[in-house]
This record gives sequence, C-alpha cells and structure tokens, in this order.
Amino acid sequence: MELLWEILQFVLRLGFGVSLAMAITSPGHVTSGFFKVHLWVIMGLNVFGTLVVWTVSDDYLTEGDVRITEQSTLLIMVLASAALSYLGAVIWLYEKTKSGQWILWGLTLLTLATAYQSSVLPAANQWTHRLAILLEIVSSGLVVGSVMTAMLLGHWYLNTPTMNLIPLRKLLWLCVLALSLRTLVSGTGTTLTIINTDVTTTWWIFVSLRWISGVIGSLGLIVMTFLTLRVPNTQSATGILYAATIVVFIGELTARVLADNVLYPL
Repeated sequence: MELLWEILQFVLRLGFGVSLAMAITSPGHVTSGFFKVHLWVIMGLNVFGTLVVWTVSDDYLTEGDVRITEQSTLLIMVLASAALSYLGAVIWLYEKTKSGQWILWGLTLLTLATAYQSSVLPAANQWTHRLAILLEIVSSGLVVGSVMTAMLLGHWYLNTPTMNLIPLRKLLWLCVLALSLRTLVSGTGTTLTIINTDVTTTWWIFVSLRWISGVIGSLGLIVMTFLTLRVPNTQSATGILYAATIVVFIGELTARVLADNVLYPL
C-alpha cells in the first residue's frame, strides 16, 4: 500500500506538469486535437488517482506521520481534476481556444493543489517541511511533465508535419528550466541528507542512479534534441524524447523511493 501511495504521488505530479506544459503551448501553432487527446491522458491519470485514494487507508502511514488533508477531501479533489480534464477535452473538441486555455490553467492549479494535499508530513511539522514539499512537487512535476509533453508534441508532428517548430523548442527550454530547478532542489536535499543522516552503500547506489538517469542523462538527451531540430528532423527528435521520458521517469521514481522516511527532497 505504501508503494501504491508513492506511485500516486508520481502520477499526480505528472498530471500537474503535463497540464502546465500544455497551458503554455500556443494553440496558434498547434492543432486543437493535441490538447483534446492529451487532456484525456490527464483524465486517465486522475481516474487512476481516484482508485488509489479510494483504496488506500491510513494504515500505511508510519507512526508519527499525518496526511495534509483528509482522505474524503483528497478524493473530491482528484475526482474534480478528472472531471475538469474531461470538460477541457470537450471544449477543445469544439475548438474553443480561449475557454480551453482557461481550463488548462485552472487544471494546472487544481492538480498542483491535489498533489500537495496528498503529501504526508511528520506530525510535529514546521512551515519549512511544507515549503520543502511544495518545492519538491513543483520541481518534480515540471521535469516529468515538460519532458513527457515535449515527447507527445514531437509525436504530434508525425501526424501534422507542417506545424511550426516554435512550440516544441519552447517546451525544450521549459525542460531545461525544470531540470535546472530540480537540480537545485534535489542537490540541496541530497546534501542535507548526507550531512544529517547515516547513509548506506545501498543509498549511494540508488542516489547515483537517480542523478545519472533523472538529471544528467535527461539533460544530455534534451541537448541532443535541440541539435536534431537544427536539421530539422522531428522524427529523430521524437525518438530522443522517448528515451528522455524513460530516463526521467526512472530518475523521479527512484527519487520517490529514496524520499521515503527522509525529510528532504531528493
């Protein structure tokens, strides 16, 4: 059950990141079908989240830990995110661009709030704990969401090859910004963990995987995508972004495992 809740954390952050990445993508350069289809993806993520919240009780919590919000409240928030995603998909189906963008920004805020409210804190928590969790959610969600949305948009170019490359390049710069923020947040958390905790050899192995895959490898693949778009070759760029999505997911899921029973974002 504890592992399932960690997966839920990852899924909710992914939903936030994809929502934000789509919200900043210009509908003037991208067809409405892109937004419609991938709002269904976000809806699916939130439906999965609903099932997890409904299933998992507080029994998985270790002694001294508490949820930020009650299970019933969290369930309503996840359901609302799923419903708003569906509504957004319908709006984009009818190509209501302005309303669709408002839905995307509203969904971004709602999914961020849901991800935060699903977090677990020590019973004797301080404001610094809550700030650390918020920074961890934003940085993690931005990384997985921006890279995955760039990959999805790259795939969309295979269907509509005449689209301008500006939106894809814009998302790649968002990936760079997200990875920079994630490096700062995770680097600070890793340093504090090393200073204040007796870390083991196993911990070092997993934290190395987390950094090599989730940060260094991801950034290298994003740079390769930039270079490929100079050709330009969107098909090869999309293939590289598929690889980037995989290594980012490995890095962030490893970070979720490492973060268990640790106060600092990794």
